[in-house]
This record gives sequence, structure tokens and C-alpha cells, in this order.
Amino acid sequence: MRRTVELIFYIVVILFFIARYANVDDQEPRRPRPDAPGQNPPAVLLPDSSPLPQDNMGAVNVALDVIVKNGVGTAFAVDGKGTYVTARHVVDGCSQVYLFTGPRQLEPVLSTVSEGTRDFAVLRATRLRAVPFALTDKSPARGEDGFMMGYPQGKPADVRATVIGRTEMRSSGRYSAKEPVVAWVERERRPTFGGSLGGISGGPVFNAVGYVVGTVVAGAPRRGRVYTTHPRVFREIGLITDEGKPVQGLRRQDFDKLGTGFRANRAIAQVYCKAA
Repeated sequence: MRRTVELIFYIVVILFFIARYANVDDQEPRRPRPDAPGQNPPAVLLPDSSPLPQDNMGAVNVALDVIVKNGVGTAFAVDGKGTYVTARHVVDGCSQVYLFTGPRQLEPVLSTVSEGTRDFAVLRATRLRAVPFALTDKSPARGEDGFMMGYPQGKPADVRATVIGRTEMRSSGRYSAKEPVVAWVERERRPTFGGSLGGISGGPVFNAVGYVVGTVVAGAPRRGRVYTTHPRVFREIGLITDEGKPVQGLRRQDFDKLGTGFRANRAIAQVYCKAA
């Protein structure tokens, strides 16, 4: 009986931190946030009828918190043996990293390996297994649509965006890194919500033919921008295999239905970082 009470208490504490820190990993360039908690500004979305912004972006500078805090992110399966990919800033400096395996069910990961020069990390799950996604090292071109899936603000949701171009992201603070990234403009969120995409960091972005073309690493919600890793990282780390199969049936009309299914079978899983 005592052990059951302790387990319930532990789960309640973790769920509290998920709600409290769901926005800490959005990786947008740091600046004062005038919006009060619970008063998220409307999402900045570019209508499909509007032309794309010009591809004349400068480098994206990201200021990381020096002190590690409890937080959440997203990860996705890249093989059938329990290997998941997420963003480095989601798991860097954590005393323990967990994957949600079901409602109120957590399992600690066996290992976390972060790339030294990129916002990219590989997790080894303890028991969790899922059908993996197909990866590609081909970067999406300007004007191509992408479908981002995960747990923005700690809740299940999906985003459709369009490539603007490529730029460089420079991270500083808890660690320093410089890497090429793909810049996107948001088109649609399902379900509709405002504010940051924090919590979707580490989640996959799929191209129209079902290949993963990057992981979400940063956002600037006031400008409607999202940044993802350049997909060549998949090749350089040796993650591209024939095991994963492209997602079939990705469409603008109902891409969120696929996202719901991937979260249900844990091919896309929520990550929890315990700071101390």
C-alpha cells in the first residue's frame, strides 16, 4: 500500500512539472515575454494564398538557459530496437531522462548520446519498441510543405509548415554549437492553439512523400518561424537504414490523424527531463 501511494505521488509531481515547464524548450531567441502565463498570443500563421517571405535570413541566435530545469520534449523511433531521436537541448544536463510509454507510465532511458556540435541527441529506450520511420539526408526545397508532430506545450498536436530556406543556428549558454538548419513558416496548427511550440522540440518533420527530413530544434512564434536540423545529420551519424518505411497518406486535409496514430503506438513519444 505504501509503495502504491509513493508511486502515485511521484506521477503527480512529474505531471505538475510537465504542465509547468512545457514551454521551456521552445528554443526561440531569448527576449522578454510580455504575455502573462495562461494568456498565449494567437499563433502567427501564413495563409496558403500568401507568398513566402524572402530567403534573406541571417543567422539564428539561440540563448540556452544555463541552469537545467525539468522539462518535456518529443522523440521518435528510428529503428525497431528502441533507438529514438530528440533534440539535444531537451535532454542535455538532465539527471534522468524518461519516455512516456502510456498514460501516466514512464520508463527511464538506458542512455543518452548528444552530438557535440548540433542540437541532436540519440536515446536508447529500456523496453519501448515501435515501428521506425524512414529517414532521408535530402534537404527539402523552398516552397515544400512539411508536417511536424509531437507534444507542443506538453499536449498532442501537429503543425503544417512550408520551407523558406536554409540558415545557420548558433546556440550559446549551457553549451555552444553552430549548425545548418532549415527555416519554415507555419501554415496550420491542429488542433488550433496559440503561443509557443515548446514541447515539440525533438519531434520529426515529414515531407510530402513520408520521409523524415529533420527534427524540430527552435522556434520564433511571434514571427511564425520554425527551425529544424539539416537532414544530413541522419547520414553522418549512420541512422539511415532500410528498416524504416515512408509514411503513406500524408495530406494537408488530415495529416493530424496520422500524428494521433503515431503518438498512440509510441513511434512518436513524449520525453521528460528530470533536472535533479
